Amino acid sequence: MKKINIIVNIISFLVALMSFLSAIIVWQVLPSGQGFRGGKGELENIFFLGLARHHWMDIHIISSLIFIILIIIHLILHWHWIKSLPRMVKE
Repeated sequence: MKKINIIVNIISFLVALMSFLSAIIVWQVLPSGQGFRGGKGELENIFFLGLARHHWMDIHIISSLIFIILIIIHLILHWHWIKSLPRMVKE
């Protein structure tokens, strides 16, 4: 069980890092171009590392969902320890 825990932790870290970096890229590097009345703005055709803003948004959303799934798996792997916390606090 320790090996699976290490794998889940490493993958969780990498996926969280990808989510964080894609959020920074979408927020700071490729901000949304607010076009006139909802139309395409002048920032619509800007790319970063060969990907447009909507691709970075896809990466961000998918990596965030994967991270949530991995956190649920992490909690399941540690459920016995989580259940024992009330006993540990009483002592």
